[in-house]
Amino acid sequence: MYIIIGVLVAVAVGAIAFFLISKKKKAMSKDSEIESAAGEVAELAGDDLEEVEEVKEVETVAEVTEESSPDDIPPESERTDETITVSLESYIERLSAFKAQQMAALNAAMDDSNPKKREKLQAVVVSITRALTFPEQNLEREIQTRRDALAALKEMRDQEVLDSSEYDSAADGILTNSTEEAEQILDSVIKQNIPLSALASFHSASLAQCRMDFSRAMPRFDKAVELEKDNTDYLRSSGLLARRLYQHKKSLSRFMTLEKLLAEQKEDNLELALARRELAYSAALFGKNKEAGIYYKKSMGSIARLAGKDSPDMGICWFQIGELQESLGKYEQAEEPYKTALAIMDKAGDESVQADILDKLARLHVELEAEPEAIILFERLAGIMVKAPQPDQAGLIIVYNNLAEAYRICGKYDDSENYYKKALTLTQELRGPEHAAVASIYQELAKLAERQRKPEMVQQYSKQAAVIFDLILKAQEAEGESEDVLTL
Repeated sequence: MYIIIGVLVAVAVGAIAFFLISKKKKAMSKDSEIESAAGEVAELAGDDLEEVEEVKEVETVAEVTEESSPDDIPPESERTDETITVSLESYIERLSAFKAQQMAALNAAMDDSNPKKREKLQAVVVSITRALTFPEQNLEREIQTRRDALAALKEMRDQEVLDSSEYDSAADGILTNSTEEAEQILDSVIKQNIPLSALASFHSASLAQCRMDFSRAMPRFDKAVELEKDNTDYLRSSGLLARRLYQHKKSLSRFMTLEKLLAEQKEDNLELALARRELAYSAALFGKNKEAGIYYKKSMGSIARLAGKDSPDMGICWFQIGELQESLGKYEQAEEPYKTALAIMDKAGDESVQADILDKLARLHVELEAEPEAIILFERLAGIMVKAPQPDQAGLIIVYNNLAEAYRICGKYDDSENYYKKALTLTQELRGPEHAAVASIYQELAKLAERQRKPEMVQQYSKQAAVIFDLILKAQEAEGESEDVLTL
């Protein structure tokens, strides 16, 4: 078993595609693979699934309130001439401070009986961690979101919905600092129930989402959809954030509506193809694999024609197919889609997606007892992760431990020891020198030293582990005695 050390909050990714690929089909062309999808999915999903059209939105649209608790695809809008002076350093500093705050809240919520609260905090922490791993991409997206919001505020000023002082206050924050004041000013427009209220709600939500304030962003995206039901940007953004927050029924409803609106235009364009991919993704997350297969087939056929079989959008489709196969326990069938996705993304050079695929494929090779292949992939993943200005230490600990175990299985004990020691150093930094996770690594080093025939090191590592476990046990006993006193 692979040791998982440290605290890493992971987003649960469920079934998100439909395809069944066997090794006998490696010679098939990409076209015939896509064409075979609808028939293959029946084997995966069975014939007793409900129709997608029966899914109805049951969650009420949350009222827009003044609460204050803490990117995907901003809409097309005119560019502005103002310079947004948000530096990469200040962006990283802001997110790092917010992550520390949210991690503390998440740790406190672990004993909470409210699972939805934990899920929301997990979604925020994972999103911040990802943003800090690839900060340049995320800052670029945030700057574009700020530009779009500023253009919307100008429109409101020009139509005399906002006066000049309100616009100046909002613009100052957007250009240089926090966007919270701009969000409050946009909220005042929402409450007026005028034609521009939907636009105000959308941009207030988008700015809040950039700050990772999902509890503020979600009801405002919902409000924008309520006020303007046929706006594709509003539907897409609402659906994406709902899915990130594990609200899969809402996400499915949003993408069903989006796909229907775009399909009615009777144009086979990339926007429609991508909407169908998102619909397929959400349908499978909601447990409707058969319907997901239908929409994936349509989406992949269009993407192949419009963008090419090796386009990044096609790579994401193959990645999702691999995830579905793996979630269904079909590990051998998941391998080829993952490899196809990785080959495409290697050409595209998108390290954020590459990292996801490398992680999944490496773990899959471990499951298939193909450690030499897993080592190559884990090494690549670690190389991407350590380049980040704020590396995800918890994630790196997991990768280093996986590498240590894989090298041990391959009989490469020196390499194994090297990675166990890297994991040990990071774990001590992240969790403290007397944490149980540190003791667990000492135990693994002791076992490894025994294989290396280093009796002195076996004794040393075993003693270090025992000391830590003894301290933990005494602390637990003292805590128990204290609780007993309090209950008397």
